Amino acid sequence: MLMEDDLEEINQRMLDVLDDMQRLFTRRMNETAKGMLDPMLQSMLKNMGIDFSQLRGMAHGQTAVDPYRIMGLDRSASDEEVKKRYLELVHVLHPDKSGTPGTGHFFQMVHGAFELIKKERGLQ
Repeated sequence: MLMEDDLEEINQRMLDVLDDMQRLFTRRMNETAKGMLDPMLQSMLKNMGIDFSQLRGMAHGQTAVDPYRIMGLDRSASDEEVKKRYLELVHVLHPDKSGTPGTGHFFQMVHGAFELIKKERGLQ
């Protein structure tokens, strides 16, 4: 006959196994989603004139690139064009708005690029 302590130990082991299975499942799903995300995100950004390879390099800690290139703009773009492009990119890349996992890194890079351009131009 099983004792109460034995039942608690079995219950705890089962919970540990379930936690391990959930972590494995989550990791596999994230790997699968990442594999599908890159081509989708690349296509979306390409249609907006963004150089995906530059963003990807920055996401992996490579050296910074021109903030205008990150946003897909020429240096001659007007302040209104810069703001409009930023809002377009926020709509596509913001993790809460896009619903696409993994866009957070790219959103942060675009936001950082916009902040650099704002500072350079003295925008509010």
